[in-house]
Amino acid sequence: MKQLILTKFGDPEEVVRLVDTPEPVAGTGKVLVRLEAAAINPSDLLLVNGKYLVHPELPAGVGAEGVGIVEAVGPDVDSILVGKRVIVLPTYTYGTWSQKVVAAAHDVVEVPDADPRQLAMLSINPPTAHLLLDRVVNLRVGDWVGQTAANSAVGRYVATLARRRGLRTLNIVRREDAVEDVRAAGGDVVLVSGPDLADDIKQVLGGEKLSLVIDPLGGSAASDLIGALEFGGTAVAYGSLTGTPMSVSAADLFGREVRLTGFWLGNWYARRPRHEIVDTLDHLAHLIAEGVLHAPVEATYHLDDYLKALTHARTAERGGKILFTFE
Repeated sequence: MKQLILTKFGDPEEVVRLVDTPEPVAGTGKVLVRLEAAAINPSDLLLVNGKYLVHPELPAGVGAEGVGIVEAVGPDVDSILVGKRVIVLPTYTYGTWSQKVVAAAHDVVEVPDADPRQLAMLSINPPTAHLLLDRVVNLRVGDWVGQTAANSAVGRYVATLARRRGLRTLNIVRREDAVEDVRAAGGDVVLVSGPDLADDIKQVLGGEKLSLVIDPLGGSAASDLIGALEFGGTAVAYGSLTGTPMSVSAADLFGREVRLTGFWLGNWYARRPRHEIVDTLDHLAHLIAEGVLHAPVEATYHLDDYLKALTHARTAERGGKILFTFE
């Protein structure tokens, strides 16, 4: 069986290796899943570099989320799961960049019939978008939500889910050619970042204020949006892709009592009851099956081409996600 192994922390092309291992067996409380597709996420690449919140004992399998078919179950697991399509929850312990994985039965969730490539991206970005809109502040119909990196997978999901809830989104992108993609996802207003962004935001809002700002970039990327927050408004960071945490001016922090907070999906998976996790993922999976939620896929690779896949996944200004497929 082929799988990718992380040998040490560092540059992905240097520390990830393709190996052949014996086919795993589902033991007590476990299921054997034959993977169909697995996403390459920024969090995976950060983990490989040793810069993520999770630091597995090495060597370790790599890859957090994936979808596949249950081939076998342990002696104490209901055999009805055999043949079912499931996603593997992103616990960062199983290594989904692999032809097959053995996972705890409580760490897989059955999903409806849909494109496996879309389902392979179900367990991280869609719940992140859903929870950012649902848990950070009490948003009401008509409220404005501002976000940076709006053409990212999470950004597109935010635009779609916000539209369904009657919220309005002010979306910031860095490239003109990304504008229509975000509008197609449901974004109400899409602006290209530049020297006049603060004025553009003010003109669009026409005296209204943002209720929430969402940012995965960090640094000062969200500063113009934060400047448009209501008094006491909240800015939430769900990443720091620039390498530095989100910053806020003294005038915004003290004069307008803007609140900064963080969000990490791992806390939700670790702290919330399983029934809540399953219900949320089931809801989002059906939106994917119905075509409501969709993320573009720029390319798929087999494990033999993992070096090309990892290089592609690290390319700036991609038009979609990079996946491993196993069929």
